[in-house]
Amino acid sequence: MARHQRTVRRGRRTLDDGFTLIEVVIAMTIFAIIAASTLAVILQTQSTGVSNRSRIAAANLASRELDLVRQEFNASTTGPTDIADEGVVVNANPLTGGTAGEPLVVDGTAYTVTRSASWNLTGTGESTCSGGTLVKYPTLHVVVSVTWPSMGSVEPVVQVANLAPAKKVGISETASFIAVAVTDNTAAPLAGVQVTAAGPSTASAVTDTTGCAVIEVTPAATTGSTYAISVTSSGYVDISGSTSPTKSSGVLLQGNLFTGVSFQVARPGSVVLQLVANGGGTLTDEMVSGSTVTLVASEFAGASGETARTVTGLTSTVTDLWPTSYGAYLGTSAPVDGYATQELAAGGSITLDVGVDVANVSLANLPTGTTAVRAVPTGTACSTTEGVAASVSGTGGSLTVLPGSYDLYAWGTGFSCSPGPSAVDLSTGSNGTVTWATSTLTLVNAPAGSTLWALNVAASGLTTLTSCPTTMDTLAIDVTAGSTGGATLPAGSYFLWATSGTTASSTCVNVPDGLPVTIAYGASQSFSWPVSVSLTLTGVPTNGRFAVWTGTTCPSTSQATWVVSSAGQSTLVQTVTAPSSGTVTYTAWARSRSNGTCYRQGYFQVASTTAGPLALPYVTSNKTTTVGP
Repeated sequence: MARHQRTVRRGRRTLDDGFTLIEVVIAMTIFAIIAASTLAVILQTQSTGVSNRSRIAAANLASRELDLVRQEFNASTTGPTDIADEGVVVNANPLTGGTAGEPLVVDGTAYTVTRSASWNLTGTGESTCSGGTLVKYPTLHVVVSVTWPSMGSVEPVVQVANLAPAKKVGISETASFIAVAVTDNTAAPLAGVQVTAAGPSTASAVTDTTGCAVIEVTPAATTGSTYAISVTSSGYVDISGSTSPTKSSGVLLQGNLFTGVSFQVARPGSVVLQLVANGGGTLTDEMVSGSTVTLVASEFAGASGETARTVTGLTSTVTDLWPTSYGAYLGTSAPVDGYATQELAAGGSITLDVGVDVANVSLANLPTGTTAVRAVPTGTACSTTEGVAASVSGTGGSLTVLPGSYDLYAWGTGFSCSPGPSAVDLSTGSNGTVTWATSTLTLVNAPAGSTLWALNVAASGLTTLTSCPTTMDTLAIDVTAGSTGGATLPAGSYFLWATSGTTASSTCVNVPDGLPVTIAYGASQSFSWPVSVSLTLTGVPTNGRFAVWTGTTCPSTSQATWVVSSAGQSTLVQTVTAPSSGTVTYTAWARSRSNGTCYRQGYFQVASTTAGPLALPYVTSNKTTTVGP
């Protein structure tokens, strides 16, 4: 029995035993939740406090401005008309040490105080904008609007005063008025918004708490005038996205009140278009750059709420948008299964995920030395900035692009923009493997015992090659195998040369033609290396000068190909070059040593297959073609 009691006591936890690991984890989790909630409340309270302090300071500045206006209004008989004639003024009364026109700084925050004054023409209407007629003894309607930086969605602080001048002090008989109503996206009156009328002259006013602004204008005496009326306060857009919507008053005559203009504007919002791969996967900026995304607004002006946007990366931000519901999709045709939408609040921002279908393909048998492959839309010129790069490893790789038709190009050691498969149609999902075709070069009549080299034109940047290069070793490709079979080369255009050593900069043997040979993608190209052919002129007169030349005119006397015969010599030997392909025509020329007259001695052709030697008899008669001394 005593043993059992001891066992029971051993199973109990005393005050000194502490907490288990699970209890500690649970406690820490609860603490983290409480701390996060508390922090959010603190931050929200702090933000609200800052906003409230700004509004209090703004309200004080608005009251100060109205007090100063009252002082000026009552200071003289011209005070009311002076204030009315000023129209809209900004920061007219600086604080001590401040400058007129500059923001008023309170506790480090710069406030802008905008004052508008116009004659109150309420008449029989609830406000000037809702109707009424010109009254004989109007009051002066003063609106003060105060704004500050980083207001966000907070509306300006607006205060209004109506001041009654003495009788016979008021509007001019030639004055007319334009009453402009401004509401927000919910049709609620919008205060503190500046509107401007531009015609023979320009005048502005600021909307009061009813969303109404009255602009005093002076039309032409007999014909009247037309005014362009616009919202000129920054930070607003209308439903069409215009940041300065404008309407016309039509012809306005003197002494009239025009109330036919209204605007609905709102703080603009922004939409972040974020492209994501359907079903997962990785997208890159270059994969989607240039793609079209259609943004759809549920409320819009015009025939459609759809607008096509060209994106340059995975995320694009569209600004100055009317607050309404938005959706988006890739391309210009809406997906059959629809798309998600979100509500954009005035001055807010939302992010829309745009699903993107991708095509995947494997690459095989890439040219040896390939370090990069790019896919460009079919028909697009090759460049390192176009298209989408593939992942390359050895002679294989993988490519992820948007579905479509593509031309493929390869870069590597010694070659650039090497053409590969063209017009490859890639559809959504896996497209299997695209195998790179092999291109080869066969060399005929290449100099025996020499090392043969090829230089990719695109990689070298050269347009011609007339002598063996000495600084292109890192780009040169050994194609000696082409003289005994076929040398494998990436497709492209190449200069050729031969050296006596094992490096591209060894002693030069020769350079054929100076123009490149082009190997088409997947083709076997043959090139005949130019060979030297021995030509013997027989029966030549002694002490003559002779030349063999490809030109149709006699070579100059300084031409190095002139050969001089000596006494008793009846034959002369010269060397000519067979072309790499086709034939070349040579002409034998003779120049008299006595008077310098040049004669054409005969023609002959040398083909790429000519081995020589050749013989050409000296013409002893019919030398009627005299070129001249």
